[in-house]
Amino acid sequence: MPPPPFGIYVHYPWCSFRCPYCDFAVTTEPPLPGARYAAAVVEEVRRRAPAFAGRSCSTLFVGGGTPSLWEPEAIARVVEAARALGLPPGAEVTLEANPESADARRASAWRDAGVNRVSIGVQSFDAAVLHKLGRRHGPSEAERAIREVAGLIPNVSADLIYGGRRASVESARADAQRLVSLPVTHVSAYSLTLDPDVLAEDVPFSRLAREGKLSFPGDDEVLGEGRAIAEVLEAAGLRRYEISNFARPGFESRHNLLYWRSEDYLGAGAGAVGCARTATGAVRWTNHREFRPWLAAVEAGALPSASEEVLGPAELRNERVMLALRTTEGLEASLLSPGQLREVAGLLRGGLAVLLGDRLALTPAGMEVHSAVAERLFEPPGA
Repeated sequence: MPPPPFGIYVHYPWCSFRCPYCDFAVTTEPPLPGARYAAAVVEEVRRRAPAFAGRSCSTLFVGGGTPSLWEPEAIARVVEAARALGLPPGAEVTLEANPESADARRASAWRDAGVNRVSIGVQSFDAAVLHKLGRRHGPSEAERAIREVAGLIPNVSADLIYGGRRASVESARADAQRLVSLPVTHVSAYSLTLDPDVLAEDVPFSRLAREGKLSFPGDDEVLGEGRAIAEVLEAAGLRRYEISNFARPGFESRHNLLYWRSEDYLGAGAGAVGCARTATGAVRWTNHREFRPWLAAVEAGALPSASEEVLGPAELRNERVMLALRTTEGLEASLLSPGQLREVAGLLRGGLAVLLGDRLALTPAGMEVHSAVAERLFEPPGA
């Protein structure tokens, strides 16, 4: 049996502006010349490749930040680096884009660079919701971007955010209805989540919420918005295959499925995270979030890790439970211990989970309380 493949994730940290809810590793400083950043990314990929020896790359995902601001020639260099590690022709190569930097001219150049899937950050088609989210594009610009990109790269995904200020069940449903009228193959729908403990960067929405100066819809309202979106998408033929992701048959994100199936990924670029299995567990690294120390490390001949975490067997099993239960394909029941199976019996009785052959999967009601369900099945440290 051949060794499992791995994916490559490349992080491009620059944005033309920072959304007030964003806690990603991004910067609005003037970007490095694209060729220099690409050269450093390619060098990091080369240095990390030995951890994946004997295995082939199956997907490439270029995220951010706003990678649609990156020069296509630089993106092509990254694609070639993935090809050198076994990425086959026709394999999924995704680029994230914002509507204001996505058009037919750029899409043509991305296609020539090797990109065959584009994920566009629409977030909403409601002008008031977009304004409260701090987005710079309008509804018509998002629609234009989808149509122009899909005309050249037919595999287009779109992101929606619900649960924000001025959002409602009605606006969420309208967002989904407008989206399914457009040529999209995939939709990611996320509730707006603010981490109250963000320390790396002061996210305006998190700070204002901590200070009691900003309020958001309650849990019941947010659940209602999510349900409305799911109903519209599924009625239009986009199947829910993960808590927040819907796809037309055959257009599931192969790269993200690597994460949810607990497979390995090589993360490169400022702020990127990667994970590689070892003989006894796994090592997960997180790169410097700021591009200057990341670049200095790479150009000095070192690996640009800010931290590394060694994961043991019990930690990996718990992570597999958490990630697999996010998907509709679920978790192999054979991986569960007798104690865990006793917990499963309660989940089945409560309508939070079902057995699909030899796999345990959450019901829609179970997915709404996924974190609590997964924690019930975690093994204690050292088990």
